[in-house]
Amino acid sequence: MKRSPNSELAERINQAHALLEQRKPYINIVEQLMETYGVSQIQAYRYVQQAKAHKEKLTIPERSVVFTVKLPPSLIGRIREFAVSQGTSISKIVRVALEEFLAKKQHYGQKGEDR
Repeated sequence: MKRSPNSELAERINQAHALLEQRKPYINIVEQLMETYGVSQIQAYRYVQQAKAHKEKLTIPERSVVFTVKLPPSLIGRIREFAVSQGTSISKIVRVALEEFLAKKQHYGQKGEDR
């Protein structure tokens, strides 16, 4: 069985949360989740349990897309080594680095020059 991406999981838990707020009977909530998402009764019940564990709805993470860039092999090697040393993915390292770079550039109002 294919696992749901984080955004899909958060969406399903939020739906269970909304149904709980309507004070619908558990069995109706589980049946509605089963029908809406095509999941088993056990999985629908898990969504309800996770929704109960959170007082507020979950933030739905933005979906990721593949974005190809050309980088020198030496830089790729350094990124790969750093990712392994941190126990994380190359994608996460690059995402965080780009977010920090862009935030810094916006903060200083720079267009292209390095600081």
